[in-house]
Amino acid sequence: MSKYQTVGIISPSIMLSPRDSLDLAKGIAHLERLGLRVKEAPSVARGIRQYAGSAKDKANDIMAMYADKDVDILLAAHGGAGALRVLEYLDYDFIKKNAKPIVGFSDATSLQLGVYARTGNPFVIGYCPEYEFRAPEGIHPLVDKGLRDVLSGRRFKAQSGRTLHGGIAEGILLGECLSTISDLSGTPYYPNIAGTILLLEDECESSYKISLMLTQLKYNPQFKDVKGIVIGRFSECVDHPTQGSMAEIIADFAAQVDIPMVTDFDFGHFRERFVLPAGVRYRLNADECCLEQIEDL
Repeated sequence: MSKYQTVGIISPSIMLSPRDSLDLAKGIAHLERLGLRVKEAPSVARGIRQYAGSAKDKANDIMAMYADKDVDILLAAHGGAGALRVLEYLDYDFIKKNAKPIVGFSDATSLQLGVYARTGNPFVIGYCPEYEFRAPEGIHPLVDKGLRDVLSGRRFKAQSGRTLHGGIAEGILLGECLSTISDLSGTPYYPNIAGTILLLEDECESSYKISLMLTQLKYNPQFKDVKGIVIGRFSECVDHPTQGSMAEIIADFAAQVDIPMVTDFDFGHFRERFVLPAGVRYRLNADECCLEQIEDL
């Protein structure tokens, strides 16, 4: 049985793929089959393009969902770009007092981590209702199961990937889209990464850009206190002819960081991925490639 009754669908991002309308029908039907009531923010319908005032409109809709006593959890409809622009218009004191998880991934990472940095509110990564139904096959069974587990309050535990550095670590899980984490650097919305386990993945970047973003992350003064790293799968990231392949970039990063670390974890911009809470404590057993949630959402 779901611990949440009503979901609010928001649209913090601008879609990168050209289209004139947003089709959420299949995603909403799936949520309703799970026994959930669905409310859509007004900017979802017109939120696929950037326009004057769009960031404020999106922020106002997000705040309205926090103010709505019936809404229990917020779902980012899709990824794309631009969620970063929304952060300056949110009321973080109100959000902290009316805490509700934000569910999403990809560009929604900016919103999720920005809210977490200012409030400490946990969130959920790995699901967007529009994204899951772009393929003719519909939602992947692993995503469906993960969403159901989150909604029922079941803690996450999975074995996946391969070991880069062995050992056991405990910390707050944060992530996940590396480029959006990089975008937050130097802003008031960058979370404290000390004492964390970081989950990292990305898509459509050159390997040399991934290398630079990992280096920037390593230069963060709080990085010395990161407890563990889980590297997901990188989608459509192009190997640079002189800077090295993605495999070489990850190996180079691992050679510079001596903490428990796994790679090829089943998370990223693919149909098949885990859905899991973040902003709560986890245990990483890198020897067994096991990531286990040890604190409730």
